[in-house]
Amino acid sequence: MVKQTFGSDQTIIRYLLNELSAEDQARFEEAYLSDGSLFDQVRALEEELIEEYVKGGLSGGERRRFERHYLASDQRRARIEAARELIQVCSPKSSTKTATNDWIESKLFSIRSLLGSLVKPRPAPVLGVAAALLSLVALGLVIDLLRLRGQLAAVNEERASIARRAEESERRLVHEREQLAEERKQSVGLRDKLESLNRQLDRLERARAESRSSNNQIVFLALTPGVRSIEKPDRVTISDHTNFVELRVELESQGATNPRSYRAVVKTVDGGREIWTLAGIQPRLRKSAQSVVVRIPADRFKVAGAQDFMLTLDALNAGGIDYEELESYYFQVTALRH
Repeated sequence: MVKQTFGSDQTIIRYLLNELSAEDQARFEEAYLSDGSLFDQVRALEEELIEEYVKGGLSGGERRRFERHYLASDQRRARIEAARELIQVCSPKSSTKTATNDWIESKLFSIRSLLGSLVKPRPAPVLGVAAALLSLVALGLVIDLLRLRGQLAAVNEERASIARRAEESERRLVHEREQLAEERKQSVGLRDKLESLNRQLDRLERARAESRSSNNQIVFLALTPGVRSIEKPDRVTISDHTNFVELRVELESQGATNPRSYRAVVKTVDGGREIWTLAGIQPRLRKSAQSVVVRIPADRFKVAGAQDFMLTLDALNAGGIDYEELESYYFQVTALRH
């Protein structure tokens, strides 16, 4: 939502009826709490919406949406009742005032007519009757004026009471908006703190991963099929942080279809000292080829005092009793000292 859409009546009505998403509602509240003109527009449109509801000017769908949100809160229901009372008081007021003015005007016209008739020459009995009628009319006029004055005072008192309730509702609304703004600030502050903590946790996790990686480093060496000469061995370099050397041997086609298990023996080329052995190795299948993978502790190479080594790969025989030599691979391990 861009800023221009904040001022549209449809967006404001959706906000007043709590139909915006949580993200859009939060952004809208930030906008109208900081924009005075938008604040006034929201207030005016809310008053117009309440007035249309009280007068029955909303459609069926709009009325149901309005009642679902506004009747769910005691404070919003109080505002609706205050608006309904104000409209009920103000609506008959104008008609009462008009009727009163007409009635007073008619009474004054009657008095003027009687006074005019008294000016004309009349017989004495007629003058006496006119004077009596004039007294009765004047007395009735005074009584009606007093009654209307009492009604007007009662209306004014009711109107003042409604105005006080409306002011109290307005003060509560302003207080709620201030609380909402404060809670929004606190929420933003907590969110910033949470993001900062998450960043710190990410840094700690990366540092821990780097530490684990440096403390558990593995170097890999694939022994090439068909290259088994000591003159051109495969090479790998290890450091003080290297924990394992992983060797991978791709089996040739005749071995790839054989489900037998294997034994790997690592010896020094010079003197033929055995530094590591492992039996019962199951081959790994990748695509259509099989391979044997062994992971040897790097310390075995570090303490061997040599650089040239030979991996002998034995396969379990058909009877499953003993191993027979399959292939030998030469490789070189160089220790890098810091």
